Amino acid sequence: MMGYYTSTIGSFPLLDSEVNRERCLRDLIELGIDYPAYPQLIDMEKQFLDDLASQNSGIILERGKYRLINREINVDVKPPGLEPFLWTVNYIWRRGLKVKIKAPIIGPFTLASYIRVGDGVSLFDTALSDITLVKQIAQIISETSKVVSRKAEIISIDEPILSIVVGLKIPFKYSESDVISVLNDVRNSCKSVLSGIHVCGRIAPNLANILLRTNMDFLSHEFHDTPNNIRAYSPEEVRKSGKILSVGCLSSRNPIVESVEEILAVMKKFREYGDCIIFTPDCGFRNLIVNGSREEGYKISMRKLKNMVDAAAIFRGEKLFRA
Repeated sequence: MMGYYTSTIGSFPLLDSEVNRERCLRDLIELGIDYPAYPQLIDMEKQFLDDLASQNSGIILERGKYRLINREINVDVKPPGLEPFLWTVNYIWRRGLKVKIKAPIIGPFTLASYIRVGDGVSLFDTALSDITLVKQIAQIISETSKVVSRKAEIISIDEPILSIVVGLKIPFKYSESDVISVLNDVRNSCKSVLSGIHVCGRIAPNLANILLRTNMDFLSHEFHDTPNNIRAYSPEEVRKSGKILSVGCLSSRNPIVESVEEILAVMKKFREYGDCIIFTPDCGFRNLIVNGSREEGYKISMRKLKNMVDAAAIFRGEKLFRA
């Protein structure tokens, strides 16, 4: 894959309904996003864990929290979290639209962090603290990835929790090799589809080193609100690894709409990072609710994306001119 593309991370502040899904998808297509993610209008953990709680997985929903009632997770369940993706695929097929869909899938480490196994409230009281449970979740997520790989053009494994728990060392009783092995298992289940990992927040040097050693095709991070993340990878490291960098070039939290020039200035910092770059917002827009208005947050997110598309067009032109 070569070239400079635009995509989205997935979530938007609208409430989930067929009308809002259709509106979101059509808006992204009209803006000219190269690889729009299927519209995620519900919390990602809920999208997957509600499915697991409805089956005999050992996970239940109790007083608004997900809890594991046994010592292990039953992996013999139907692949969870597929409904919004399948809705999008069917919508596109029924209307004869030509669009290349990106499929965000919650990663096993992040999903594990929402499953309580103890009575406390720290991450040590979640399934994230037990690599055996994380591996069982990875088996389940891998089955979802296999289904998605039949129709998606890009798959993104979303692991925001890794920026929190992987610093100088991993606080739990497992190793860097365990993290790499779990991520590789999920990536391998995506088969030949271009697949990568999205981790927002600060990328510590140790985490960057781990991600470079995985089989992921692309690494997606926020670089607008966390500009120091550019220090996590050198152009030489990225090129040597054969990975694509997916660059968050505008804020998904700040309601101020970045100008085309501001977004382009972020893009230009990555001129030397290979012959393919994917430009996105820093993260999803799920929490961009302005003065209590989801509608206003949504409209602002679309204006931001419009400027990103325009900036990417200029970036492509400049790269072609320089070549």
